[in-house]
Amino acid sequence: MSSSHPHSPTSSIRGPRIMFYGHDSFGLGHLRRCLTLAESLRNRLPDASVLIVTGSPCATQFPVPDGVDVLKLPSVTKGGAHYVSLRLGIDMESMLRLRSKTVLAAFESFEPDLLLVDHTPIGLRGELHETLASAKRQGIPCVLGLRDVIDSPLHVAREWSHPRIREALAESYQDVLVYGDTRVFDMRREYPVPPELRERVHHVGYVVRPESSLKPSPGVQEVLFTTGGGGDGLDRIEAYLRSLLGREVSWRSRVVIGPLADDKRARAAEDLAARIEGVSTIRFDPDLRTHIAQADVVVAMAGYNTCAEILASGTPAVLLPRTTPRREQFVRATRLKSFGVAECLVRSGLTRIPETVQKLLDGGLRRDISVDLGGAERTADIIAKRIGAGDSSESVSHGGQACNR
Repeated sequence: MSSSHPHSPTSSIRGPRIMFYGHDSFGLGHLRRCLTLAESLRNRLPDASVLIVTGSPCATQFPVPDGVDVLKLPSVTKGGAHYVSLRLGIDMESMLRLRSKTVLAAFESFEPDLLLVDHTPIGLRGELHETLASAKRQGIPCVLGLRDVIDSPLHVAREWSHPRIREALAESYQDVLVYGDTRVFDMRREYPVPPELRERVHHVGYVVRPESSLKPSPGVQEVLFTTGGGGDGLDRIEAYLRSLLGREVSWRSRVVIGPLADDKRARAAEDLAARIEGVSTIRFDPDLRTHIAQADVVVAMAGYNTCAEILASGTPAVLLPRTTPRREQFVRATRLKSFGVAECLVRSGLTRIPETVQKLLDGGLRRDISVDLGGAERTADIIAKRIGAGDSSESVSHGGQACNR
């Protein structure tokens, strides 16, 4: 990148440029969150250009806002305890070199005014090191965005104690934005946040798109069943469908299988669903929030984006969290249960899904919950302030849009 690169977004040469990075080794969460943030940033800075660099295999399946584009990295996935290439016949070290050089080339060619990194401080197995070093040399600000819950405190402590991650947290990031509400989960209390990082940690609220105006229709009640990307959700879908066989229920079910589900098992689930009255299936819909808003009850895994959209809609939920290899979903689901906004069933309780759904249809949850949903707008405001694109007096603690249910 040329040293003459104008850092002021008010320059007459061009509008502000923001680069997002999300490693996306599994699921859809990081990409969906980046797209929501990019849309909010464009609303805040209409002349901004936003480049999202992602490893998601579903990078082209979502609508992209004007002024935003997506650069897809070669995809990886978990092969047991280790990452492997999803499609290319190359070893992981070669894959990491390819991804690392691609991210760096994008950064130096796009010449962003700010880099926003989602979730992984040094990227997948350190693939961001060269890019972070380039940003530091040129004085380009970097912001780290973290979901409300990362993992168990023990795992986070172990991860953040790694010398290269500790160094990046201390030296590479001007702000650490937590996409959550401290009343649900306060990262500064729950995790061993290093002292040198504590003053830069800001809880900005949950990141969601503007609330859908659609609500459940009168008549037969509808249950939405979703497992996000679907990469590891078919066991839960199959358990739910089997629990409905031969059972009379008062609701219709719409099951979203997910674009990452194994095709053979997905077709078997569709065949099973076709034998059950009142059950329909779809593989994927990029606008899942509309289905959540229209449902009377949602049954879902406890990924960040799904839970944020459940909170935004106020729809009662039965959460079926993943418990391995990370405890993130289990921690989030149990915290939301204790907060009074969801029921939580682990794998041993999957046979109780119909009874739990009926309980919620009968009004078994509190609805007067106030949750901070201003994360997307507040993140855009902080970015704009960091790059000098307008003044901001927004608080980054609890102000902004809230949801009363």
